[in-house]
Amino acid sequence: MAKGSSSYDDFNNLMSDLEQNKIAPVYLLHGEEYYFLERLLEKIESVVIDEATKSFNHHVFYGKEGKVEDILNVARRFPMMAEKQLVVYKEAQYCRTPEEIVPYLDNPVESTVLVWYHPGAKMPMNRKAGMAFKKKAKVYTAAPIHENSVTPLINGYIKDKGYDIEPRPLQLLVGNSGSQFSLITQELDKVFSNLPEGSKIREEHIEKYVGINKDFNVFSLQDAIAKNNNAKSIEIMHFLAAHMKENPLEMIIGALFSFFRKVAIMQSMARSTDKEIMSAIGIPFFALSNHRQAANRFRGRKMMKVVECLSDADLKAKGIKDNTGAREDIFREMILKILAL
Repeated sequence: MAKGSSSYDDFNNLMSDLEQNKIAPVYLLHGEEYYFLERLLEKIESVVIDEATKSFNHHVFYGKEGKVEDILNVARRFPMMAEKQLVVYKEAQYCRTPEEIVPYLDNPVESTVLVWYHPGAKMPMNRKAGMAFKKKAKVYTAAPIHENSVTPLINGYIKDKGYDIEPRPLQLLVGNSGSQFSLITQELDKVFSNLPEGSKIREEHIEKYVGINKDFNVFSLQDAIAKNNNAKSIEIMHFLAAHMKENPLEMIIGALFSFFRKVAIMQSMARSTDKEIMSAIGIPFFALSNHRQAANRFRGRKMMKVVECLSDADLKAKGIKDNTGAREDIFREMILKILAL
């Protein structure tokens, strides 16, 4: 499978260990990238628990209700009619007394596998509980994947599932999902469930099964803006404004931030080759042209103004900056300001 981030490499290594039945007594699974956390938890459950005795040996607690004392009482028991039992503490980020787990980490029960599941954010590793997990447990940190690494990783994910994908629908998926790996894999799973293995994923599949209009999306908006095609830009703007539920303002702003950031990097690489530029900003060859057109259109002060427009819309969307208009109005104002530069 494709490589590209330490989080992803660590994920593959840990999955490989579990497949070889190399099971640690305690796991800390934490971080922001839900996809990897969920897959690891599923894998741990599959290798530790025998379906025949699952009702006896699979114990799940939740951070808002579960007390560490209760978790420890179960963890110190022996499994029933099996070699191991699994104790999972989900939503551990809500635990009020995580330090109470520290004595158990010093002497875990060999027949128990304890998973401290802390999704959405990293556990503070400079505090007592975090330091103990770091020292005594198998720790996996699901860090967000760097934007430049998302496309090759998703391409590898698709190939591992037995599919292929054309460059444009791949870029469309990535751009329309804010480069969030977990979100992209969720959308791809919809495609996989509707196409036979071995199929090549095309734009019409993304439109049909994911719901991204192949002609009116944030990717085509970027393309129209780059080409100085204001009429097309406004047409796409009105479509997206009318379908903001399917195209959240935050996603559009994030995608445009990403696009113009790459354009700005390209502007700083005037003497570089196309290959060097594509590698630096993480785009396929077919996307090089519109980035170059945008680089020519928005030079110097204009690029600074674009960033100001995006930042202003972002602050208004988040309610940090006063605004009386609807989200659709914030979006339209942002695009019209950029087109006027």
